[in-house]
Amino acid sequence: MPMRTIPIQQRSLSIYTLVGAIQSAVWFFVLPPFTKRFWSQIFDNYTNQQAEVLLWAIAAPYMLLYILVAALPPYYIFRDWEFLQQYKISKDPWPWLVMLNNQECNRGNGDKKSDDDISAKQRQEAFWKQTYKSIILDFLGLFVFIPVLVYIKTILLPDQGMSFSVEDFPAPSIQSATTLLSMGIIHEFGFYWTHRLMHMYPSLYKYHKVHHEYKQNNVLSAQHFHPIDFLISIAFPAISTTVIVRPHGFTQFQFGLWLLTANFDDHLGYSFPWTAVRWFPLAAGTDAHEYHHSVNMGCFGSKLSLWDWLFGTDNSYNEWRKKRWCLAD
Repeated sequence: MPMRTIPIQQRSLSIYTLVGAIQSAVWFFVLPPFTKRFWSQIFDNYTNQQAEVLLWAIAAPYMLLYILVAALPPYYIFRDWEFLQQYKISKDPWPWLVMLNNQECNRGNGDKKSDDDISAKQRQEAFWKQTYKSIILDFLGLFVFIPVLVYIKTILLPDQGMSFSVEDFPAPSIQSATTLLSMGIIHEFGFYWTHRLMHMYPSLYKYHKVHHEYKQNNVLSAQHFHPIDFLISIAFPAISTTVIVRPHGFTQFQFGLWLLTANFDDHLGYSFPWTAVRWFPLAAGTDAHEYHHSVNMGCFGSKLSLWDWLFGTDNSYNEWRKKRWCLAD
């Protein structure tokens, strides 16, 4: 049976909408009672200040888990499976696959070097150089910047701490849904404007352009930030949201999982319709952030399309999307 010419789109109604919704339902309804069983064992031996820093430590192991479960299969293990590869956003091949193909060709040609081989070698060296830089920046962001900034926040704003008690542990309810929704809207508003400002002013963009070293995203680019950019466009919206909403520690944990998943998915390079963070109408498409990286304009939001839609900064993306996926008007 021939493969679909136009792959199923994110946010379009399909069986994958149900798959995404089920994942979100597990996150909202199942995660709270499951986590509550272990909550006291994890946090009772820590002060609220220590617990808040520890809470954000989930980012590092979760990124590793995401790479192994969500990124590695389409990147390498199932690189020839057309069903997955039809959702690849960029038409350019992955750098590591170009390297593998060139090595195989060289063995077939008796290792003779051509101009194309030399150019491929240069691209290979540039790819590994960028990869090493990403690993360093990812390490600094996850193990240094996040815990240090959260610790500073707890010192400067001691009255803005969150509860880690089991007594007021949030159960799935309209109130917890409202809290999570408000956190998503507030965080996205902060990210949208800090990100947009980073593009508006050259004095700020000189830091943000480090993130734009990636024209074709892969998951390592998710935390590929200059420290100044990280402080302004990543830390500020996240910490501001916590200060404004003052959620319970578990709600912050729950929101953090959604935030990290959406951030990694932003940079995955595939527009999978079954992902838990893209199935609902207000979700921003994965290809929106890929478009932003490829042309360095528009789509300043990340997790939600709300603010780009309100301020009209997704118009060029909408036109590009129709052409990229061959969609009708």
